[in-house]
Amino acid sequence: MNKSIFSIIVIFSCFVASEPVDTGHARISLIKDHSDFVPGTSINIGLKVSMDTGWHTYWKNPGDSGGPIEISWDLPDGFSVSDIQWPLPEKIEYPPLMTYGYEDFVIYPMILTIPDNYKEDGFEMVADILICADVCIPESGKISSNLLEIESDSLIYEWLESIPSKSIPIQTSIRNNILEIEFTFEKEVKEIYFFPDENRSIDYSSNQNFYKNDDSYLLSINLFDDELQSISGVLDIDGTGYNVSSSGVKDSNEEGASFITALIFALIGGLILNLMPCVFPVISLKVLSFVSMGGSSSQKIRNHALIFTAGVIASFMLIALVIVLFKQAGNAVGWGFQLQSPLIVGILSMIMVFISLVLITDNSFGESLTKLGNIGNSQNGYYSSFLTGVLAVVVASPCTAPFMGTAIGYALIQPSGETVPIFLSLSFGFSLPYLLLAVNPKLIDFLPKPGNWMVTLKEFFAFPMMATAIWLLWVFSLQVSQNLVIFLLIGWLLLALNFWIFQKNYKTITKIIFLVVSLVSMLYFLPSSEDVEIEQNQIIGSATQWYEGIEDEMRNKNQPYFINFTAAWCITCQSNEITAFSKQDFKNLLKERNIEYIKADWTNRNDAITKSLKKYGRSGVPFYVYWEPGYANPKILPAILTDQIIRNNI
Repeated sequence: MNKSIFSIIVIFSCFVASEPVDTGHARISLIKDHSDFVPGTSINIGLKVSMDTGWHTYWKNPGDSGGPIEISWDLPDGFSVSDIQWPLPEKIEYPPLMTYGYEDFVIYPMILTIPDNYKEDGFEMVADILICADVCIPESGKISSNLLEIESDSLIYEWLESIPSKSIPIQTSIRNNILEIEFTFEKEVKEIYFFPDENRSIDYSSNQNFYKNDDSYLLSINLFDDELQSISGVLDIDGTGYNVSSSGVKDSNEEGASFITALIFALIGGLILNLMPCVFPVISLKVLSFVSMGGSSSQKIRNHALIFTAGVIASFMLIALVIVLFKQAGNAVGWGFQLQSPLIVGILSMIMVFISLVLITDNSFGESLTKLGNIGNSQNGYYSSFLTGVLAVVVASPCTAPFMGTAIGYALIQPSGETVPIFLSLSFGFSLPYLLLAVNPKLIDFLPKPGNWMVTLKEFFAFPMMATAIWLLWVFSLQVSQNLVIFLLIGWLLLALNFWIFQKNYKTITKIIFLVVSLVSMLYFLPSSEDVEIEQNQIIGSATQWYEGIEDEMRNKNQPYFINFTAAWCITCQSNEITAFSKQDFKNLLKERNIEYIKADWTNRNDAITKSLKKYGRSGVPFYVYWEPGYANPKILPAILTDQIIRNNI
């Protein structure tokens, strides 16, 4: 049949249409779009289902009950019809059940392909459909007609538009029988719902909760079990459907720490934290104070140990409380976040300068309060032990001990009810040596005997404190402008000058006046707020600067990469820089293996880096990941690195 004759038949057929078939509670008929039948092309057709008021039928995944429509065809030779292109469904609730489908009316679109050698002929179509209201009735309708008699109906275009046609990437994980779907979206979202393609282990009747996390959204769905290996379906975002799929669902129950494991890791990490370079000088001073108590009453030793522990626990609990409040306010925070504030870094450097002045001088100024650990003081000085515990925690914040990163990373992504106990376990681990001393004060007899060596050692510890102050000054210089660095150095000078003045036998009023003049001078010369923050990423060096999405780009290019999550205020990070990353062997290894070396600088607050750390179940730095083609997920390296550890892992 030539095309001109075919067109005449098509025009004539426009005046002829098959009548709808009544199945009982629904009327079904075939419709098509307004395009012409042309041999060798395709057109959109649809099965129109008009149901009695209050009745509904189902989507391809009906949810808790029901079943999808089934259509069978008997077509002329050469013709073919696609599977149903499912429009976006709606939720149909029958508590305690949740079903997915269409109420009152639906058009099921399909694509009809016409062969080149078209010959007019008849066809048959049988639709088996489940129609439900308070009861469900399986109904069937048979349409026998001529293909040219299919009615054109503009309604088909509306239902074609409701078919999800766009896809968005997602990340999925399972934690405690909860499926988490994370994705980014360019607009503000009011409502999200996930319709899974297959009827498997999702709890349809439970609420699907979502919240915004920086620039992404996280949808949580209850599961009956956690055996899902992959998911696919449709995300209904404010009434528009988007196709989503994930071939690998990360099992956070296996890869992450459990609550009990996190508690144990926190305890061990807190104990090891005593030996980290940022904490050791302060802890050593406290140990010296216990040495000086040799021969003292057991009760006195026990009291000092318990009060020091109280200072440690109170400080950790305060940090936990601040983190919980930040989380509830929708802010992303991590371990050591307080040192991302130039104000705190500057104040902490002043404290270190002050402590070094106290330690290196032989004076009675503020002896009961400022001599850490109450060294050489005959009074009880319990508040000094408490403040020493507080200071130990403050200076510990730049460090992440082994085991500690996993525990805190777990704590920061869990509900507040789990965050606080993990920080409490961390504080007990940090205080464990002193708790043992409180339980058995006679353990102090195993320490060296008091003597003049203690005075020399106390004076020596002034230099690590001053070194810490210089390091904090360097961190401060990476966070602020040069004017503020000069301002902080002037603050050091005035602090030392006031310290010297207070050693002299001047009248008290003279000392107070000098102190007030110093404070007023500092306030007067305080730089403007515009000088507080400067450009970040000051420690990137020759490495590639990290940015959000760089890992996906590297994987798409099959480019091996090594990411160094670091910060200037992290002593462990800087130690690894010296012992591992700055060596020529590491640079040669990167060149030989064609590895992209990337630095993520967390010195100043960076929510994108915080989010990336959270993705790996971490909350602080140092943190190192390596990926190469063939890896399903990046490899996580230890927090403390050596040349050999790096070579064994990349």
